[in-house]
Amino acid sequence: MTIPPPPPAQPSTENETPAADDEGVRPARKRSWWRNNLVALVALAVLLPATAATVGYQEWYQYFGFGARAVTPVMVPDDESVELVGATWGPLRGGEVQDLSGLDVPDGTRLLGVVVPVDASTEGVACETPKLVEQSTGREWRPVRLAIGLLSSSDEPETCLSTESGEYEMIVPFVVPDDADGPFWVDVRPYDAGGAFLRFSFEP
Repeated sequence: MTIPPPPPAQPSTENETPAADDEGVRPARKRSWWRNNLVALVALAVLLPATAATVGYQEWYQYFGFGARAVTPVMVPDDESVELVGATWGPLRGGEVQDLSGLDVPDGTRLLGVVVPVDASTEGVACETPKLVEQSTGREWRPVRLAIGLLSSSDEPETCLSTESGEYEMIVPFVVPDDADGPFWVDVRPYDAGGAFLRFSFEP
């Protein structure tokens, strides 16, 4: 049996100029993918760094923009007061609440009561609800007035409002586990203090 010879190789036409038709008009060469998408690629190269910068700024702004995150403590000496954002704060007082009648305080915990005097002058001042921080561990607690069965009262505010002027006292209860012996800090952050906040030392 005779094996037929292989067919002759066809010349490559990849880089050849398309032949003209009968009227002498050459068809347009097909544009490459890169050239077809050049505008989109340039836009992508510009937008990617801009997007990364925007996301990074948003994260930064969420924590630090307009003092959204308090990072600088203003230490208040024991039994003294301090001025910040046009108001006078302190001196702080408080201790463990012994009479728990009618209160829902869980077993294995104790109730601490903190009083923060505020003199907001005539302008008023706004602040976050104070928090309690254990100095040795950094554990934090927030007020639990409603959780233990104490109703909100305008005579015993847990926070300061810009509509409240003059002198008043914030009355703030905290429930802490029995193993939280202190000493503690009581942190109060006025909204107009930028990244600063008040830090009172507290030992029941």
